[in-house]
Amino acid sequence: MLSRTQYVVVGIIALAIIVAFPLTHMFDWLWVQIGWNDPAVLSRDVTLTTMLGWGVAAAAAIFCFVHKRTFTLAQEVADELAKVSWPSREETGAATVVVLVTVVICALYLGAFDAVWLWLTNLVLGVEPSALGS
Repeated sequence: MLSRTQYVVVGIIALAIIVAFPLTHMFDWLWVQIGWNDPAVLSRDVTLTTMLGWGVAAAAAIFCFVHKRTFTLAQEVADELAKVSWPSREETGAATVVVLVTVVICALYLGAFDAVWLWLTNLVLGVEPSALGS
């Protein structure tokens, strides 16, 4: 089993990989807006904006590893998450059913309110119900 420090390391690496994708697209969008050419660096699919996105994400990950306060904060977050008592599968299922039933009740209430409001509005404005379909 992984130690908490290993979880933090894996989490930072995973976060860097996840952040690299939108950064790459953001740099690509920026290049298009400015009107610059996006040259291929290693291959046709690996362009300068791709390298910039991955480079910035890697630099941020390295910063998290090197900067003591940031890494300590991440370890403290992992320590606090280890203290959390997570709900069981049965509790999660019961809570999900409560949420779904509540959503259905609210949807029915809002649908009925909308239908009554439509009927009242049509009554006040004098709109014929047959004219609504055309």
